[in-house]
Amino acid sequence: MKYLKIIVIVLILSLSGCATTGGQSPRQAAIESGKLFQFKESNFVWIPSSGGLSGGLASMFASSAGTDSPHVASLVRIMKPASSKVVRIGVSGTNSSFTANIIISALENTAGELPKLQLAFIGSRSEEAKVAAAVKAKGAQFLFSENAKS
Repeated sequence: MKYLKIIVIVLILSLSGCATTGGQSPRQAAIESGKLFQFKESNFVWIPSSGGLSGGLASMFASSAGTDSPHVASLVRIMKPASSKVVRIGVSGTNSSFTANIIISALENTAGELPKLQLAFIGSRSEEAKVAAAVKAKGAQFLFSENAKS
């Protein structure tokens, strides 16, 4: 009975998003982003997510939110100048799928080509291909690093 209570508590914490993701911290991801850009001037964006069931649902609906999402709107603002000047952005977050969907939505909500954009995605290898395709479709450069475990 004691173990059943522990399992139920862990399950509740996981579903409510209170458990950690086991990924890297924002600091670790920012350092990795800096390495990918060879420590040239760049922006770093951390996309928080609640994880668990609510994080999974948010990930599914990220693309339909468009610029109504503050995460998407922020990335769009940072990306916009990349049509005429070099913009380097490193992006990571607690939920790699959610982060990938936010990046893709931001790219879809940015008009025209972004030939001077360099976007580094620090996330899960399973999300790499879809983010790379969206970045390259805008004429931008894609860089990738797999999340390091804490």
